Amino acid sequence: MEATVEFRSPVSHLAAQAAQPSALPPDPLQAGMLMRVLDEIDHGLLLLDLTGRILHANYPARRELSAARVLRSVQGMLGGGGEASQSKIRQALKDAERDCRSIIELDHEGESLSLAFIPLAGLHGDGAIDTVLVICSRRAGCETLTMQMFARARHLTRAEQNVLARLCDGHGAEEIACLEGIRMSTVRTHIKNVRQKTGASSIGAVVHRVSRLPQIVSALRT
Repeated sequence: MEATVEFRSPVSHLAAQAAQPSALPPDPLQAGMLMRVLDEIDHGLLLLDLTGRILHANYPARRELSAARVLRSVQGMLGGGGEASQSKIRQALKDAERDCRSIIELDHEGESLSLAFIPLAGLHGDGAIDTVLVICSRRAGCETLTMQMFARARHLTRAEQNVLARLCDGHGAEEIACLEGIRMSTVRTHIKNVRQKTGASSIGAVVHRVSRLPQIVSALRT
């Protein structure tokens, strides 16, 4: 059973951050819409204060925190899986307070996650940094729904789609043959068909194209 993680969620503050200085504060409907928009982004997004307290987390970030692997919530504060991770987070927050962006990599029990720390100036007009946007690296090579939509548009078979998905996840032909339980010759045939159906000069070009697609997350979330 996954642990439930609770956050304070001043989404109106984040919405106002993106608004023009002369704009009126967003109403609850706008704030609610912003929350829904952030939940559709395939990167975990967290808004922190300068102490590391979690002000808001979108759906992928809440899922990451609830799993409590590399990233976790400790009494509402952003934490890592060990002292080394905690030290990196503290340093990134100090850098953000000085208006410096940074990227850190956290590792815990064989798992890793990259985080980008983006300082955000407050709305007081003095340019002082008061919040930090944290962007998490993506877990999957390509979202399943995105792959399915791409495959359908290019008339790929299910087997060809599976092979392409494995390639996007970084597997080689021999690994794919083992994972899919098929022969190497069959893998090569599927790769050839994918390249021909997509009109790409190489299978690497197909993988590059898919990796740049908008990653659409399924509405059926667990």
